Amino acid sequence: MNEIFLTPYTIIENTDYPDDTKIVIRASDFSNVPFQDGRITFSFIGCRFKKLEIENTETIDFKDISIQFISCFINEINVDNIITTNFSIFFGSSILQGRIKNENLKNVETNNCLLNNSLFLLDLKRAVVSYTEENIFPIRWKKLLKSVNATLENLLAEKHSFYIYDCKSIVFTVNENKTDKRGIYKIPYDSVNKIGYYPSDEEKQNFKVSLSVKYSADKEHNLTKIINAKLLALSLSGYSTGELLIENCNIDSWYIRNFSAQLGANFYNIKPFRKETEETKLEIHKSNLDKVWFDNVAFDDYYTISLYRNKFGQTTLTACDFPSKYKDFDKIQTIENIHYPDRKDKNYFKTRYETFLQLKKQLEASGNFYEAQKFQAISHEALKKIENLPYWDRVILKINGLSNNHGLSIKEPFIGTIVLSILFYVLYLWSLGRIFNANEIDWNLFGYYFSFIDITHRTDFLVNKSELNGISLTIDFLNKIIVGFLIYQFIAAFRKYGKK
Repeated sequence: MNEIFLTPYTIIENTDYPDDTKIVIRASDFSNVPFQDGRITFSFIGCRFKKLEIENTETIDFKDISIQFISCFINEINVDNIITTNFSIFFGSSILQGRIKNENLKNVETNNCLLNNSLFLLDLKRAVVSYTEENIFPIRWKKLLKSVNATLENLLAEKHSFYIYDCKSIVFTVNENKTDKRGIYKIPYDSVNKIGYYPSDEEKQNFKVSLSVKYSADKEHNLTKIINAKLLALSLSGYSTGELLIENCNIDSWYIRNFSAQLGANFYNIKPFRKETEETKLEIHKSNLDKVWFDNVAFDDYYTISLYRNKFGQTTLTACDFPSKYKDFDKIQTIENIHYPDRKDKNYFKTRYETFLQLKKQLEASGNFYEAQKFQAISHEALKKIENLPYWDRVILKINGLSNNHGLSIKEPFIGTIVLSILFYVLYLWSLGRIFNANEIDWNLFGYYFSFIDITHRTDFLVNKSELNGISLTIDFLNKIIVGFLIYQFIAAFRKYGKK
């Protein structure tokens, strides 16, 4: 392995390292070297590494030590042997993959970097991943890839995966240009004449970045902040002892598995980026969502949602978008693995029923009675499908579902009342010989219809009792029972916002 010993405040440019390379940071290299505030200690610009290691086995008495790689290609990097606690690593506009793990590292940051495959950032004091539109230079990536016989188009088609585990502070940000008026920077990926550009939304959709964040219960975590990110997938798991903020993000597939947060978590303004695809998924699996706040989360924009064996506790749901149509709630499932939607356990509908009741309770606690009633209704639909539910309870649920959608809709009982009452009235008149005969139309019968739908009307409201027969009395009785029930269901649905 080729070892490199560096002199502080030096720059190495456009150098190839075809063999395995180790950068060794020694205390002796800093002898009699004054600290220069604001300068990077070691810099590599436009260099190419086959396999790179960074090693520091000595404590160095120096205020701050940093190494940066600008527009470099690193086929594989490995950093795990660092003693000094004031050492930082920065990658800018580079292409890399590998593993960096060391609890002594002060800071590891990547800016506008592409990944050959994946980058693992483990046990760091601070991990920062950022993309900033004002300094994206595709020409640098093209130059690097050309040197290894690859193309930018092919690399962008691959998934770029960041795995950040047990870092005390995590920052993942995308700074977008919202008011760009400099047309000369609006250039495509294949242009080599301009120094930089702002990518279009279509080009951003082709950039497939995935982020996996994991916490261990025995590790200290301070803050995780994911802001303005556009992610193909985000995974959260483990027990976080710090604060978690995920805001203004477009996340196509979002997985929260075996997760809990001691100080809570805030999820604000989250929706899928490529919501027209059927691949958008949201899974919350065996997680403790106590003190978790979902604010302006577009649940309805996800194609599939799985909620499985979670504890909602003091979960807060505000201004979230749930399905507006009753049938669209079928996208919310209670399956163990969202990737296998057909695998349902024997208690699927019971779990679904209890899950929706929990969500109803949380929505009511936040004052969102409108959405709470939806979950009450779909919980009844799930209850109806439980195998050991008594037969007559199932009948009650079916009738309530058909008559007023479990108290949500006035349309069904209103239309049902009009249609059935007219049908019963026509049959009632037919049984008395007052309709479908050769006589002239009695226009007074239209007025008597309103007496007929008054369920408290007397049996002789239209004719004398002596003119009534068994059929007319039966029809009149059925009308009072059925239409009376529909009127009650109409009133119950109409008063849904007055319920406590």
